[in-house]
Formats: sequence, structure tokens, C-alpha cells
Amino acid sequence: MLAEVERRLGDRRLVWAGIRGDDIEPLSDLSQLSASFSIAGNYSNRGGVQSVAYEDLTGVRVDPEIWDIDDQLREPATNEFRHSLLRALSADSALLPYRPSPFLSSIHFARQDDSLNLGLFSAQASAFEHKPWVESAVRAMGLPRIPWTYVADEEQLKAREVSRHGSFVLRRSRTSGGQGFVHVDSPDQLAAAWPKVDEAFVSVAPFIGGGVPVNVGATVWQDGTVTVHHPSVQLIGVDSCVTREFGYCGNDFGRARDLGDEVLDQIEASTRAIGVWLHRHGYLGTFGVDYLVHEGLPLFTEVNPRFQGSTHASCRLSIEAGEACLMLEHVAAWLGAPSPEPRPLRELVAAMPDFANVVVHWTGPGAQVTDAFALTDLLRETDDTVRSDVVTPTGIVNDPGSAVARFTVRRRVTDSGFDLTAPLDAVISGWQSRTAEGVGVGD
Repeated sequence: MLAEVERRLGDRRLVWAGIRGDDIEPLSDLSQLSASFSIAGNYSNRGGVQSVAYEDLTGVRVDPEIWDIDDQLREPATNEFRHSLLRALSADSALLPYRPSPFLSSIHFARQDDSLNLGLFSAQASAFEHKPWVESAVRAMGLPRIPWTYVADEEQLKAREVSRHGSFVLRRSRTSGGQGFVHVDSPDQLAAAWPKVDEAFVSVAPFIGGGVPVNVGATVWQDGTVTVHHPSVQLIGVDSCVTREFGYCGNDFGRARDLGDEVLDQIEASTRAIGVWLHRHGYLGTFGVDYLVHEGLPLFTEVNPRFQGSTHASCRLSIEAGEACLMLEHVAAWLGAPSPEPRPLRELVAAMPDFANVVVHWTGPGAQVTDAFALTDLLRETDDTVRSDVVTPTGIVNDPGSAVARFTVRRRVTDSGFDLTAPLDAVISGWQSRTAEGVGVGD
């Protein structure tokens, strides 16, 4: 597939535009890889690849769940970033976006005579990001799902019906990385917690405790074939790594072997059905699906119509096994390459080694310069299989909630998805506390 993608790209230079520069590493074997444009972290693992990181233009690493470049269009840094991207996409090129956006779509339209866009138009992608629309289709398919109810602002009393049996969750229609959810313990908190959004309605569901959060990546091909890749138990709301209750902070792929063949078969069947629906509505390429496995049943949670936080680690597992990864499949699908024969998910999981990625966010109360390299050194002392990337450069300020670093480890790191094994958790918690107190790790 790598050779086929190279042949189809031809003389086009491949340009990556995403949240993290290091996310492009799975495609580093493509000879056409030419440039990486990211919000956080320069890509420096392969020589000859131009790398531009927005944070280097501002001196600040932002939290991408609440910061959007489309809200920063008048900023000098955005102008410089945009001009560099326009230059990179001149002549024969191909733009590969982590997630379609109005910012990237506007640049592509200005370059469409010379540049191929390997992603959806941003307005089209926006439809797939509207969770109630996708959930309504999943309900019509009869797939097991979280039982969301959509309640107008003027009819909040309806939400009390959901809350009769315990705590419940309020959610906006567009969320990412755990941002946009509110956990409410009692009806008395309803009015104060109710999200105020332009749509004037909110999604409401009972809080389901004791479930295991699972994520899986897949690719939709031009012929409608759906190939499903490595599932993982998702790390959610780990206190040492993130401040949001439902905040994303990593994936444990080895832990997915405990799900059992029956659950894996259900996840595979649901993911393929969702992929077929996406294809029918014009989607192409890689996507992700989140599930909550509750009492042996994987309940659909949401679709991520883009690459995901788990994509980089999933790709690493595929490449180590000598197989095409999610990112390569995405590019191949957009170039019209033939789809491969899907591999049964239970077979894929049985061959998976223990492997996890953990994302550490800055949990301090304010923006601060942090010594992220000291954290990575401490983690390596705890486990010599630790490898790190997306490390905050020296002198760059971490906004609250921004990623300090991402690291991988060749072992399991969680029991439930909501916890982290004690040695790793202790190191990260200690580093967070000392940094917030202004105490040097090496002191």
C-alpha cells in the first residue's frame, strides 16, 4: 500500500496540517512527505521536512479543546502561519488535515489548481461532528447506544425525568476531548449547570457508572468497504493528567484483550455499520468511534469524523506488525486506491502486544513555563520502555489544559480506563505538584 500511495501521489509534495507535528511520523516513509504544520510541537524526526509550529510563533502552547485557529484569524501569528502554509502548497502538492476546518478549507480553495485536498470540505465535515444528528442515525440502525434525550432550553423539566434514577450528564451538540460535558448529581443543580448554546437545546442522558470506555479507529474506502483497526481502553479523567472529568488522556491497547471475543465482535459490527452510513452520506477516509462497554454490551457513545488522539499509537502497532496503518489507509482511500481485505477484529486484538499511550496535560491553575523534559526523564527512570513526543519546548508557556507531553509504554497502564497504574501516576502527580509550587524537579 505504501508503494501504491507513492505511485498515486507522484510528484505531489505531501503537507501535514494538524494539532501535533509528531502525529505525521507514521507517514515518514513516504518519499513525498514535505512539510508539517502544527499547533503544538515541531516535527524533527526526518530531515528535509519543513516544520512550522504555531506555538513557536506565540511562545504559548494552547489547549486545543477550547482554542481554535478560526477564532484567531486577525492575529499576526495566524497570518504568518497561513502565509507559510500557502507557500508550502504552491505547485504540485497534497494537503493532509488532521481535522477539516474553515481555516484549512479557505487555504485549499486558494490553492486548488495546484494542490489536492485529502480531507472533507469543512462545512461537510461539520455535519458529521453534530452528535445528535449522528446519534439519530445510530438509533435508526438499532445499534446499542447511550440513551440521549434532546431537551429544549424552555423545557428543562423534561431533564428531571432522566434524573429520577440518579445523576445524569448534560452535553453540547459539538464536543471534543471531553470538553462540553457536565456531570450533574441532582435536579437541584440543573438550572445552574445547563449549557447555554445557540441551538437552545441540550443532550441529556443518565450517568452510567462502572462501564469501560473503548475507542476504535477505522477507514471508509471509496467502494464502501470499512476496515477496522486496533481498539483500546480509553483513559478518561485521570486526575494526574487532566482536570476535566471526561477529559481524554490516552489509550491502553493491551487492556482491550480483556474485552472478550463477543464484545469485540459487537464493536466490529457496529463500527462497520456506522462506517457504511458515513460512506452513504459522503464520508471518506479514517474515522473513530467511542463506546462504553456496560454489562457486556458496547454502547455507542460518539463518532470522531477525523484522526484521533489514539491514531498515532494505533499506527505504530500496525507498522510494527508490517501492516498498513490508519493514516496510510486514509491517504490511500482519498487517492482512490483499492481497499484491502478487512481483517477480523478479534484476530487483530489477539495478536496485539501490551502497548499504551498517555497524554499529560498541564493541570495547574494558570499559564506557566514547565520543565516537560524533567517529567520525561522521571518517567524513563520508572519504566525503560517509555518513549516521549510532543514535549513542550523549553521556554514555551503551557496554558492550563494544554499537553505537556505524550508518552508510550509497553505495558498496561489502567484497570478501568479512569485510573493510571500507581508508579506512573505517582511520578506525574508529583511533577504536577512541584511544578505548580514552583519547585524545580532537579532541586
